[in-house]
Amino acid sequence: MGAKCCTERKPRPRGWDDKPFPSKMTTSLRHAWAEGLSGCILYEVFLEKEDEPIGFELETDTSALTVKAVTPDGLLDRYCKQEDEFVCPGDRIYSVNDFTDKSDMMRQLKEQQKLEIVFSKLIIEVKILKRPGKKLGAATDPKTFTILKIAEESLIDDWNKQYPKDRICIGDTVLAVNGVVDKDKAVQEIASKEELLLRMVRGPRREMEGVKDTKSTDGKGKPPAPEKWRT
Repeated sequence: MGAKCCTERKPRPRGWDDKPFPSKMTTSLRHAWAEGLSGCILYEVFLEKEDEPIGFELETDTSALTVKAVTPDGLLDRYCKQEDEFVCPGDRIYSVNDFTDKSDMMRQLKEQQKLEIVFSKLIIEVKILKRPGKKLGAATDPKTFTILKIAEESLIDDWNKQYPKDRICIGDTVLAVNGVVDKDKAVQEIASKEELLLRMVRGPRREMEGVKDTKSTDGKGKPPAPEKWRT
């Protein structure tokens, strides 16, 4: 049997068979849960198939199980909308019902009706060099550092055209700039440095513009005004 996942997690939904969680977290997983610091952000979903497909397509040709696509309004998509979570193409399955071995995870996905799936979010790193007459071209949520708008003919727009597979998307969230994770200091890095290494977590592949974010408001039900990156 494959290795099992040992971590601290949210409680299982009511009606699920109870089984004890391990009381200790391994060092590697402790770092993995530290948001964005060790290249891995983990999150869980709980699904009951009841003979319904999970609603995603996986890339299985590599050593990992990587999400290729999520079926709109499928079982997984509905759960994510209900829990204000999202699964993106590029996210990887870290464990299924505590199993981390690929063959064991595949068997669990196929055979079990109740699935506790831990995903690892896609982290992207982008290196951008400033050029005269070009703005970086992003506006972000001042609280979450999530990208809200990308300007045309900007440095980020140029990057996206040159590297479409690693493009920066609306909805992505900045984790660090040149290794700096504090938001205010990261903004200073953007303003003062000519070379920028942006570390981001992939956001939901849904249209973000015009969508109200209920978690980030000004207290009046309106999203805060976007903050433009200074160059």
